[in-house]
Amino acid sequence: MEIHLAFKRKLGFVDGSVKKSTTDEKYAAQWETCNNMVISWLHNNITDTIKRSILFINLASEVEKQLEKRFMLTNGSRKYKLSKDLFSLKQKELSIDDYYTTMSGLWEEIESMTVLPPVTTVNAKITSLLKAIET
Repeated sequence: MEIHLAFKRKLGFVDGSVKKSTTDEKYAAQWETCNNMVISWLHNNITDTIKRSILFINLASEVEKQLEKRFMLTNGSRKYKLSKDLFSLKQKELSIDDYYTTMSGLWEEIESMTVLPPVTTVNAKITSLLKAIET
């Protein structure tokens, strides 16, 4: 979904970086149209049960925050299941291509769930880590 939004140049509505104009009515109206289009795309890509929980939110960025908060809670159990699936994966009758693709998909999904904190200040520990990585 993120790729689709970026391709359509609408990712800013979801991450909140594109703000509604308070000075120009024409731009404000265009912003409303794009915001509603993004909300519609989001609604069309989720189940009806989840859709009911965000149905009356009028900002795409708020919809994203609500969905992120909702799914952040389930990421731990999802990550556990993926790790378990990866551990129990066996090639058996799969071709090497199918086996590798399945394994890579599990690795990539697990990796995408691992969010590292941003580095905001450089201290002695970070400097020594960077030096160790360079050697």
